Amino acid sequence: MAHPLVFRIAPLAQLPEGETSWTALRALQGPSTGFSLRLFSAAETETSDLAGLPWDGQLDPGSGSAMRRLICDAVVPHFDPQANAIGVYQRGPDPEVLRCVDRFPLQEAVNETCWFYPTHDGRFLSWERQEALSLEPGVVASEAEAALPESYERSQLALLWSLLADDESLTCVGLTYGGQRIEWDQRLGQPAPEARWSLFSVDTEAEVSLTVNARQAVQAS
Repeated sequence: MAHPLVFRIAPLAQLPEGETSWTALRALQGPSTGFSLRLFSAAETETSDLAGLPWDGQLDPGSGSAMRRLICDAVVPHFDPQANAIGVYQRGPDPEVLRCVDRFPLQEAVNETCWFYPTHDGRFLSWERQEALSLEPGVVASEAEAALPESYERSQLALLWSLLADDESLTCVGLTYGGQRIEWDQRLGQPAPEARWSLFSVDTEAEVSLTVNARQAVQAS
């Protein structure tokens, strides 16, 4: 049986109080943009190679010393904690009827950091492209439901922040409840006509552990 809690991201004024429905939650205007991110081991890629890399982020993995291994493949919504809130709703016997148990600005949630970029030394490629998207209401990953607290506690909701690829500042990459990931089914719209490739190096023993060697914008053909 699915866990009874359902989560919705939207401006606070849009989030219904009292009873609502799954259909009504789906219709709310939540995050509508995000970005796709892929990370690869760079192998023998040089800065001069970036302009020839594909807009869609699909790389031939190669072989041997030239192998470019896919490390990460994710779509990260722009959760925008400064503008949005989270509503927490509880399912009842009728799966279409939900009851609001909490709603508050995302800025008031607990903040936690996580690792979303390579933590081992080496040379890496990152590909990033802006996306139009829409989010379904969120639920805790099914395999983690047994680990959740029995009753709702606001303190168990956390925003996850991470450095992404060669970024210098933290980005909100998701939320957890009770330490378990909240999953948001996504519907992707039209991607941006431009993507960005970066070549960067990680040296955990250096004074500056991350060095960006080159960045290159590529256009859709």
